[in-house]
Amino acid sequence: MIEQLIEAGRHIVEANMVKGWGGNLSGRSQDGIVITRSGADLGRLVPEDFVHVPWDVSVSWARENLLPRPSSELSMHMAAYATRPETQVVLHAHPPKSISVGLIGHSLPALTPDFYLHLGPAVPLLSYITPTTEELGTAVAALLHTAPAILLQNHGAIVIGRTTGQALLRLNLLEEQASIYLDALAAGKPRTLTAEDMRQLDQVTGGRYRYN
Repeated sequence: MIEQLIEAGRHIVEANMVKGWGGNLSGRSQDGIVITRSGADLGRLVPEDFVHVPWDVSVSWARENLLPRPSSELSMHMAAYATRPETQVVLHAHPPKSISVGLIGHSLPALTPDFYLHLGPAVPLLSYITPTTEELGTAVAALLHTAPAILLQNHGAIVIGRTTGQALLRLNLLEEQASIYLDALAAGKPRTLTAEDMRQLDQVTGGRYRYN
């Protein structure tokens, strides 16, 4: 798991979805999670940059007692695992096009079949909440009941997955579709997938690629 997260971090930086010491990654372990340490450079991760956080400790205890210190966004990650038990990986990054969509107050509707099959009918927008707070973790948990990815206004995006590959695919697809959406908005009113479009996709795929 850690080696896969290291590769994911390198990809996220190379894809320009994080600058400096932004973003954080985690994976489920047998008795908790492993999460990047506070201040880790996602493009240069090594195994020592990951902190094991057991399920049976509080976020505040972990922040005060574990060394190295876990990411300041620990509460958001823990909330994601608690909300979606199938989740094995959580990725939080700062993809610029996705942030831009949030800045204009838009959620991201399904634009293409790939979008719907991997991200669902829409990626919701969570209005700005101060990063690192318990309030943010609670709000993220509530929205993850409806979608596997969330736009965090003025902040970035969070995606979950059953595997590192699935989570990374969702993050890449989210940023690609955000770029397409912004281009389309600049030219006019984009056509998005309708409920009937999505029903037919469910029918032809037999539900094999359901986003949840």
